[in-house]
Amino acid sequence: MPEEPSTLATLLHRGEFVVTVEIGPPKSASVESVRKKAKTLVGYCDAANVTDNQAAIVRLSAWAGSLVLVEEGLEPIMQMTTRDRNIMAIQSDLLGAWALGVRNVLALSGDPIKIGNHPMCKPVSEIDSTGLVRLLAGMRDTAKLFNGEEIDPAPRYFIGSAVNPTLDSSDKVRQKVDSGADFFQSNIVYDLRAFRRWFEPLRDEGLFERVPLLVGVTPPKSEKMLRHVKDNIPGVNVPEEVLSRMAGKQGDRAAEEGKAIAAEVIQALKGIEGVRGVHIMAIAWEEIVPEIVEAAGLTPRPRV
Repeated sequence: MPEEPSTLATLLHRGEFVVTVEIGPPKSASVESVRKKAKTLVGYCDAANVTDNQAAIVRLSAWAGSLVLVEEGLEPIMQMTTRDRNIMAIQSDLLGAWALGVRNVLALSGDPIKIGNHPMCKPVSEIDSTGLVRLLAGMRDTAKLFNGEEIDPAPRYFIGSAVNPTLDSSDKVRQKVDSGADFFQSNIVYDLRAFRRWFEPLRDEGLFERVPLLVGVTPPKSEKMLRHVKDNIPGVNVPEEVLSRMAGKQGDRAAEEGKAIAAEVIQALKGIEGVRGVHIMAIAWEEIVPEIVEAAGLTPRPRV
């Protein structure tokens, strides 16, 4: 456990059902949208991911967005991809973010560059997401850089890793556990039956006792959005009964139904033994998160 543990670490170690959310920085040199989102989310989650050029689109940096969250009293989980930085740059950003108050990192490989707004660029990817977990754990546990030089003081991050229910094998999950991950956040779940088939054998093996899992939940904003998720995001199963609930709905009716679907998924997940929390990804719709958290009965949030 890191020195000066994060709120997220403390709550998970205490056995609380945790709520994290996701904030996407803007495609601009202003932090005001991040600040506004943070103010909206304070009191409705325990920590918030700040994405790192998600969908391979250039945005305000994750470390800058994370510092804004620190200023606003909302604990950040700084996402970091290996796609855009070599090992030197990764370590430099990790040292700087820790020095300025960031305590949680989610290690990712990153979306393919070809899907974003700079397809002419080349990925760096000297290591993958599991390699980044190992790098973070090494800096924390041995107080050494990748080249073996000592660090004093060393960054002692609470380390997150991503898992994809229904797609990730037990071997892949076990590898991430053994690499030094402290918590998992999953891809989007709508199909609870499929999730249980994937989750329960891994839970029974003890993997999610060693590394707690926060399950991804996304409120569908429209039928079109839900079908896009179903057709384009690997591993995300959308049952027909969920699709039918959004069918033909628009505007406020669609928003209300999407909020209800997310709250119901969260309530169902809360009833599954071994699920330790949820990660709410309201894509470009962060303002709906307080309503979802309240509808799911997850307020008030526990205090540290």
